[in-house]
Amino acid sequence: MRISTTQIFQSGINQIQAGQGELNRTSLQLGSGKRILSPSDDPSGATQINQFERIIKATKQFQRNMENTQPRMQQQESLLQQGTDALQRARELVVTGNNDSQTEETRKYLAGELRQIRDGLFEIANTRDPNGEYLFAGTKSQDQPFHQDADGEVSYSGASGEGSVREVAVSATRKVRLGEDGARVFMEIPENDGRVGASVATNNGTMVLEKAEVSDRSAFNENRDETFEIVFSEDDGEITYTIEDGEGEVFDGLGDQPYVPGAAIEFAGRTVVISGTPADGDTIESRPAENVNVFESLDRIINALENSGGGSTARADLASATNTALADLDAALGNFSDIRAELGGRLKTFDQQMDLNEDRLLDLESAVSQIRDLDYAEAISRFNQQQVALQAAQQTYTQVNRLSLFDFI
Repeated sequence: MRISTTQIFQSGINQIQAGQGELNRTSLQLGSGKRILSPSDDPSGATQINQFERIIKATKQFQRNMENTQPRMQQQESLLQQGTDALQRARELVVTGNNDSQTEETRKYLAGELRQIRDGLFEIANTRDPNGEYLFAGTKSQDQPFHQDADGEVSYSGASGEGSVREVAVSATRKVRLGEDGARVFMEIPENDGRVGASVATNNGTMVLEKAEVSDRSAFNENRDETFEIVFSEDDGEITYTIEDGEGEVFDGLGDQPYVPGAAIEFAGRTVVISGTPADGDTIESRPAENVNVFESLDRIINALENSGGGSTARADLASATNTALADLDAALGNFSDIRAELGGRLKTFDQQMDLNEDRLLDLESAVSQIRDLDYAEAISRFNQQQVALQAAQQTYTQVNRLSLFDFI
């Protein structure tokens, strides 16, 4: 085979260029600390790195989601604690107002403090977060959720029901609700035990409604949606009562039953306890439990205290209003407690998920590092070898470049 001078020169140049390319690549690896500089260096490794980096990016976004929303939930929990303290104080005032040692004047003072508590709860319900969003408006967080008309009646215009509260993704398969809407917190509180309620319809005597509850769940479930009336009659000093259904008919033969103050009146799986002395024609309504709102509950007892007046009938009305208010306040306190417990559980979920995400990020970044990062000891050794090889190629090319047939003539 014939070898030309041009071919020899080109072969030397190619070796030098190849050596310089390898040396430059190793130098870039040493400078960046990465073994894979382009997908062609390791296609399989580059694919794995891309997959891991997508997961890392998503996990970091989940962490930011929780970090950004956790203060909002903590603020809601703190506000509910303030509301709980306010309702507990209101309960103390209601009990105090029902004491016989109080006068009309002192009851009005108590009503004034209750009104301040009620106004404070209204402010809590319209609290904004640092971003200017209303905490208890649900998804309608840009608009004030609670409004009060000229008569002092409070209404709610925020989001309610299913989907009323935003959810935040904390992992690829898990979302958490960001608090609760104002309807559930302040407005839709099941009265009494959430199954049955009662109220004094007419009271011309000294009758006091002490309590109403379910005594037989099976019997109650048969008539849970029915409304009954306890109608009192008086004949020659003897007081009797009749249980009437929604159509005014005597229920289950319970007509003209002797009334005993403080004794339980039982019917349709319900128990109603009454004290005092009903007058002829006095009635008590027993109905399915309704949702009450905390503002209305406070308004009713405030009005009762401000208009307590004198006389036995007025005193009985106040006692009944007090018992109803205490039941409503206990229901509101229970509702606040339940929601605070749920918020606490979600905050605990945030803490646990953030720890899990941190561990996952560490594992993912370690896996990426093992695939992508450079082994400096091996790279430095290879760099030195490539330097020596390049120098040898350059010196060889220099020597070959000097050769000529004229040297042998």
